[in-house]
Amino acid sequence: MLCLVNRARKSRGLTPFAAPRPLARAADGKSGDILRCDAFSHEACGREFTYWIDRVGYRYCSAAENIAYASGSYATPRTIFKLWMNSSGHRRNILGPYQEIGIGMQVGRLDDTAGAHVWTQEFAIHDC
Repeated sequence: MLCLVNRARKSRGLTPFAAPRPLARAADGKSGDILRCDAFSHEACGREFTYWIDRVGYRYCSAAENIAYASGSYATPRTIFKLWMNSSGHRRNILGPYQEIGIGMQVGRLDDTAGAHVWTQEFAIHDC
């Protein structure tokens, strides 16, 4: 997923994202919340979308989030990436002013779908 994102950014003359481990842990935590609470939402489990970013101690000035899920052959990084790029809001995050990205994916049951791959991208600007 990171290669797809950074390839899209590079093709548009944008700086590739750095991918710090704490931001990836935050994204993975968010994917876990979505599965655990069976709630496909930026506020899964009643938490603000920045909950996991704050929880891992990542310091930021601005943040954004993309979430998606699919199962079977639709759950591949390439398919999810294409879905995000075909959505203006998600594409805006991928191609936006952010400096860093965390990518998480967990598999479980969601909305009565077994084997749901839940993808989360956390975007951040860390320099104010």
